[in-house]
Amino acid sequence: MTSREKLIGWEDVYDHEGTSEIFMESMRDCLKHHMDNNDFFRQYMEAKGFDPNELNCEEDLEKIPFIHANFFKKHEVLSVPMESIVEYATSSGTSGQKSQMFFDKESLDFGNSMVANEFRYYGFLSDEPTNYILFTYEPAVVSKNLGTAKTDMGLLSYAPVNETFFALRYNGQGHDFDVYGTIKMLEEYEKQGLPVRIFGFPSFLYFTVKQMKDTGHRPLKLNVKSMTMLGGGWKGYADKQISKIELYNLVEEMLGIPESNCRDGYGSTEHSVPYFECPKHHFHIPVYSRMIIRDVETLKPLPYGEAGFANFITPHLISVPAVSVLMGDMAVLHPACECGCGIKTPFMEIIGRAGTSKAKSCAITASELLKR
Repeated sequence: MTSREKLIGWEDVYDHEGTSEIFMESMRDCLKHHMDNNDFFRQYMEAKGFDPNELNCEEDLEKIPFIHANFFKKHEVLSVPMESIVEYATSSGTSGQKSQMFFDKESLDFGNSMVANEFRYYGFLSDEPTNYILFTYEPAVVSKNLGTAKTDMGLLSYAPVNETFFALRYNGQGHDFDVYGTIKMLEEYEKQGLPVRIFGFPSFLYFTVKQMKDTGHRPLKLNVKSMTMLGGGWKGYADKQISKIELYNLVEEMLGIPESNCRDGYGSTEHSVPYFECPKHHFHIPVYSRMIIRDVETLKPLPYGEAGFANFITPHLISVPAVSVLMGDMAVLHPACECGCGIKTPFMEIIGRAGTSKAKSCAITASELLKR
């Protein structure tokens, strides 16, 4: 069994102490794979004077030369043959520039296992038929068997699908937000009495429950096993954003979903490790990754409690060398003791997007190496 297989098979997804040696072995193996199979990455590591054998303990992870997330928007740098790529993921950023990532079967299976393991940890796996409200884009062609179809959220396989409703309806050219149709479906799902899972953009969920409250709609009482799992941010609606706790309280008031069942998710195309909120609504770091906060001026690591660039480190992908990725997100890392949920790994607080001057310089450095 490889170190990556041991890591993905570890029962406690928040056991950093128990998986530390396995994680470090996985990192060394992953870095060597990319250096052996990717000319750009090998040149970049050599230019930085980095040797994977230098990684002896987790404190050494900061030595790994990072690549800025913006680099992957502009360049395709594969560490596996193109014919082995089974999925190509994109997402539009706030700037309109698309992020992109390539997955071979091994990387894709690893990613799916991460989600399943974290859902299992939080008790989100269910055998009970479930209705879904997706605040995401309806495909131009919708499969008749949505229980097995892949969706943008990728979360329909963890509870059997009874019905699925897309709130962002495809109109033949683009998408329209159908707030009245969404409210009608919520009313129908209340009558059916099955659990309801609500996934997608928090902004459109907010517009739905706010519309209900502003128009005097009676509060609904969805099945107490219902839940929300939000993600994707408030793209295009930052001026209307409210706090997560305000949103969760409004959802509980208007839909009857307990605040403890309202969760947020964090992830990105460039760093595809999933992060799900704990019951205290914090994003703890799972065994599949580690996180460093870097100063926005010096890019040096910062201690707990100080804000800087989010630098994610993972051995997840063998298809693309997104091993140590510096994001444009500003974040703070907190010790586990500040949460109180019982999970023993640090948790991150995402506080927004940063300026891009440093980000651009990192991308330029990598781009210049690519041309050598």
